[in-house]
Amino acid sequence: MVFKDYTFFSYVFLATTVILLTFHAHGAGLCDKSPNKQVCHSIVYTRTEARDAVVAACHKLVAQTKVANVLAKQQPNSAEISKCITNFDGAIGYAKGALTALNANQPLSSNFYLTAAQNNYMSCDDGFKNSGKTNPIAKSTKLLQDMASVGAYLSTLVK
Repeated sequence: MVFKDYTFFSYVFLATTVILLTFHAHGAGLCDKSPNKQVCHSIVYTRTEARDAVVAACHKLVAQTKVANVLAKQQPNSAEISKCITNFDGAIGYAKGALTALNANQPLSSNFYLTAAQNNYMSCDDGFKNSGKTNPIAKSTKLLQDMASVGAYLSTLVK
């Protein structure tokens, strides 16, 4: 009977040790202070270097913006949708500019580009708000805003 109690205790001790060591090995995560942790984790995934995470964020932002652009083009033609398409094209340019700045070892410029992309997505939403119409692609612009915000945040971690 005594042996069973020690076996149970050793399993609990082992499990606790493994959990503590796992958290210690990862250290402070890149997403700990992110404005949107869920989006951040989906971008960062297993990356541990901030630079790699920003590169991934930019690539994912370009890809997702292209998807949103296709979705916008499927909507009935309106001034608001046309503005969104123009803003999406500009945001793709900003995301690519962020990559260029990052490659030139200018993370602060990368941050500005990603913030500009975020502003483009907000501008799409604002066009619908100002006209009093419902944005049919609001979920896409919200995701894009969150992704750009996370990318901008991650760029502040690049050393």
